Amino acid sequence: MAQVLVVDDQKVSRMTVAAILNSAGHSVQTAASGPEGIESATSGCPDVIVLDVQMPGMDGFEVVERLKQNASTAPIPILLLTAQAPTDELLVRGLELGAYDFLNKGCSRAELLARVGVMARIKRGYDELSSVARVSGLALESGELQALADGVAEQVARTFRADDVLLTLPGDTAMTEVRASHGIPTLDPRWFVLVDLVLDRLSCGPNAPAIAFDGAVEDWPHPFATGAGVCVTRSTGGPAVLAAFRRDGAPFGEEDLALLALLGRQATLALDNAVLHAQTRQQARTLEEQAGALERAMTERSRFFASMSHELRTPINAILGYSDLLREGVYGSLEPKQSGALERVVRSGRHLLELVNDVLDISKLEAGKLEIFPEPTSLGSLLREVSSTVELQARDKKLDLLLRMDDDIVAVTDPGRLRQIVLNLLSNAVKFTDVGSVRLVLSRYGTWAEVRVEDTGPGIALEDQERVFQEFEQTRGAAGRGGTGLGLPISRRLAELLGGSLNVRSTPGEGSVFTLRLPLARAPVPAAEAPVPAS
Repeated sequence: MAQVLVVDDQKVSRMTVAAILNSAGHSVQTAASGPEGIESATSGCPDVIVLDVQMPGMDGFEVVERLKQNASTAPIPILLLTAQAPTDELLVRGLELGAYDFLNKGCSRAELLARVGVMARIKRGYDELSSVARVSGLALESGELQALADGVAEQVARTFRADDVLLTLPGDTAMTEVRASHGIPTLDPRWFVLVDLVLDRLSCGPNAPAIAFDGAVEDWPHPFATGAGVCVTRSTGGPAVLAAFRRDGAPFGEEDLALLALLGRQATLALDNAVLHAQTRQQARTLEEQAGALERAMTERSRFFASMSHELRTPINAILGYSDLLREGVYGSLEPKQSGALERVVRSGRHLLELVNDVLDISKLEAGKLEIFPEPTSLGSLLREVSSTVELQARDKKLDLLLRMDDDIVAVTDPGRLRQIVLNLLSNAVKFTDVGSVRLVLSRYGTWAEVRVEDTGPGIALEDQERVFQEFEQTRGAAGRGGTGLGLPISRRLAELLGGSLNVRSTPGEGSVFTLRLPLARAPVPAAEAPVPAS
């Protein structure tokens, strides 16, 4: 049954309406004036208000207007009573202000009860939808689990006009124990006794029904007259128990139990989502901390490599410088055996200097401190210059060094870094090719230039074609040919820094093709957007 507030300045009329409603099982409050009615509606939040229109001081229309301006009383349906049938003007005015219906004071008992019953069902439906929406939305309002549980308990208390509410989620692997209540102190030892008593009466499951507690509650450790509870199985494991209690003896009907079961499932879902959200936030914080630690470690490593490289270059350059003086006979002529040993010293020194320079480049790239100085560059001229550097090396191995290029291609790029990339690609091609040729090709595709280094060497297995671009990685059979394992990784990162890309296509036994693509104009175009021309 509903809680109804009757507001009428005439005592006989007020008591007559109240008696009819009481006889039908409704709980009735009365008020003798407009201000008194507003105060009662605000403090009691009835389900329906039966309001006389003609009252001295503040009439029924003003009361409706005041109630609809208050968020807590605005949803309450209002039935306006008139001594005579309302005129069209009064009818329109009342409906525009927010009243639900009009009723003549001379109506029958059945009509009054029917109108109030309809409005009570409307309010009941509104309350159910609001409660479900409120409980479902609590997870969005509060990221803190305990605050969410407390909010659920308070909402259930308001929905059922309950004096006490308990909500408990036992601890498990997913979360610590959560306890919330309205009215019942969760730290009171009797709280735990009450939870056990409720659990004894409930059955748990995904769609477990709510049940009402009757006579036996008088023996419980709290002064309850009636109660209802539901036990819901959670997705994260373990049951959730939600129970509401009334001290005035008002029973929990079938509609109450159905709504309590629905709210229990919604509350459990919201709490489980909050747990998962909290776990996700914690994982995100952990990952962020790990990423920060990794970034600091990388920075320290790069700083160490840079410092080490600078410290090593000075003695290495001294070794190579004095070795050149020995080769030139500044300190006297050398015997053939001594000359051979000196050549090995020079080769080892140059290899070490190459390694130090590569490590220095890697450290700058990782620290984001390697600078690029773009300028208009004739790609054909630059590539011819680089090819002449490896020409003697190719001739010594009896390899054909072939060039095919468009001489009129100009790109805005860093010529020094481009020279470093192409020299590394050509040197590798000559180093790993024993028979045949190495070909350097320059082509233009729209706004992109493409540089290809093709060789007839042993080729690279498919599973190794990405590995060669990783630091200190070399393919099988490459270790005996020298190198640092840093040339290709540095070249690819330099290509990306120039706005381009570097990739390889190879077939074992047939050679390899390394393709460098560069934008002709210096622009922040991702390398992934570089077109792939047809073969």
